Amino acid sequence: MAYSGTTRRKSNWAECAVVPYTVGCFRTGRENVLIVLENAGPAPMLPRLTYGVAGKTPDWSLDVLQELQPSPQVFWMPFRRREAKGITGFLHFSIFCLWSPVIMGKYANVVAVGLIGLLCLLDGYSARRLKTEQAEIEQRQLLNILPSWLERLRNNLPSSLTGRVKPLSASADVPAATKPAEVLNWPSIELDVGQITGVAVDDKSNPVILHRGNVKWDGGSFDSSGQYNRIDDGPIKNDTIVTLDAATGSLLDHWGSNLFYMPHGLEVDAEGNTWVTDVALHQVFKFPKGSQVPSLTLGEAFVSGSDDKHFCKPTDVAVSSSGIFFVSDGYCNKRILKFDADGRLLDVFTGPFNIVHSLTLMEEKDALCVADRENSRIVCIHAGLKEGPGQAKFGSPYGPAGYKGKHVGRVFAVAAKGQQLYAVFGSIFLGMSDGKTFDLDSLSTLSRWTPANGFGSPHDVAVSRDGEAMYVVQIGPNRIHKFALE
Repeated sequence: MAYSGTTRRKSNWAECAVVPYTVGCFRTGRENVLIVLENAGPAPMLPRLTYGVAGKTPDWSLDVLQELQPSPQVFWMPFRRREAKGITGFLHFSIFCLWSPVIMGKYANVVAVGLIGLLCLLDGYSARRLKTEQAEIEQRQLLNILPSWLERLRNNLPSSLTGRVKPLSASADVPAATKPAEVLNWPSIELDVGQITGVAVDDKSNPVILHRGNVKWDGGSFDSSGQYNRIDDGPIKNDTIVTLDAATGSLLDHWGSNLFYMPHGLEVDAEGNTWVTDVALHQVFKFPKGSQVPSLTLGEAFVSGSDDKHFCKPTDVAVSSSGIFFVSDGYCNKRILKFDADGRLLDVFTGPFNIVHSLTLMEEKDALCVADRENSRIVCIHAGLKEGPGQAKFGSPYGPAGYKGKHVGRVFAVAAKGQQLYAVFGSIFLGMSDGKTFDLDSLSTLSRWTPANGFGSPHDVAVSRDGEAMYVVQIGPNRIHKFALE
């Protein structure tokens, strides 16, 4: 079966070595191109090819089920890792290798032998890991209706009595993390909302969501320079900010009509101020608690830029207890801006980002982590909140990953509590989106999690102030999910 395809996004030359679920790398004989055969995530695992001219940074990344223009012919037999067990997996992969001369030319035999050998080495480990993960997911579903104190009591019982599977740990040096457990039948009401782009928690740990009402971001929303095309339609008429009860999910409050055109990021700080970014307005707003009139507005309405007074599609805000805040900017610019409590610019960190999509601040560790979406990585830097000799400056690398960060997949949002970092990932394949928990310092993966029916397009994540709950929102279907963390 032949597929032809189009370019999709920039990719890293080293991606083969660091992206999870990578099956193998090889060069074609005719075009001398590096091809990375990458399974994009857990089953059903559909492949993605990443390739580029040898010796240069790859600038192609395509999904083989997409149409490509221009169209180098790619011949592919679908391969699922869940089927890679013993002889079955060997034969399945061998079928693919029969097609390999079409792709790999004179190196086909060598590559076929090498990749089959690699498959055999990974076969047993993959099967055992999938079995363990599935067992844990099933037993966690039985626990997610229990109160946190009762679940903690059960966690202390021996596994011989409970049948509980010990959570997977990324390494012996990283403590195991309990997977977040979905809270079923929450919220208790049907929400009539648009694309939910942001989620935060208020001072009572109630979830607050930001949605776009009847407005959708599509191919006609912006021109090539990032300017919004639908100003004449006016602001969103719906109440775009909604507060839900943490226990039941019932409606507590709603406001925000006629304020925004294309809202994106949401934050509620320790004093109850609500912060919103709007990618159409290219602005950042701060609303005092109980007020619908902003006390601080940064940026010029509908005017994008990269100087000290302008943004270009700002995406998110993170606020410290002192009032110092950070803005990720964003879709056009590749920077994070640091402001004092009055909105005066203090510093700018510019990095090799490709859509700085989300921020999370761990003030006690002076760490600011970034979802670098189209580079498929998480990067953590110092926030520069601690003063005095020897203290790290804003923008200096945090943790052993440094500025390279950790390549983890197409990450849309990050949130943190204590030593654990939570992230949600998007995929163009139905059912492939998921969430993961990482160790903050090493960025080692501790667990993977999804709701019972899977994610569609998760867009943001937030952790309650007491650390007992996590919320994930989607832009399609327009839903909010609650997970118990303890």
